Amino acid sequence: MRRLLNAALLTALVGSTTAVMAPTALASSGPDANAAPGCVTKSDTIEGASGEITICVQNGVARVSGNLTDTLPGSGFGEPDGGCATWWIDWQTTRGSINDSILVCGHFQSSPEKTFDYDPSAGEHGVKGITGLNEVSLGIGFI
Repeated sequence: MRRLLNAALLTALVGSTTAVMAPTALASSGPDANAAPGCVTKSDTIEGASGEITICVQNGVARVSGNLTDTLPGSGFGEPDGGCATWWIDWQTTRGSINDSILVCGHFQSSPEKTFDYDPSAGEHGVKGITGLNEVSLGIGFI
């Protein structure tokens, strides 16, 4: 199940991250030359997390897909790290920057792996007015 964290938690919870910057239009000359036009693909591995994510924004429509693995799931709080693997997403919107996240917590969930494909604007709490992507990074979050 996808969990969203608010901007305050995002700022407070970021562990180790690496970032890739993308232009407003998400041009195909982004980080992955094989990505479709309007898309950015990123793969990363850090201590406690690994995954791949593709983010597409075209004509005001966004799509997020990929996978995420908590590589240190443990059996409970603090075992071995107590953290959740997290893709942190910083969207450009008509209202400014809005932070979003995708989590997998092996110590809470039945599986330390997650495959996802969704519309980030869907639902009552979805990110509205997406115009582009500021940043996406893999990290560790604590809830």
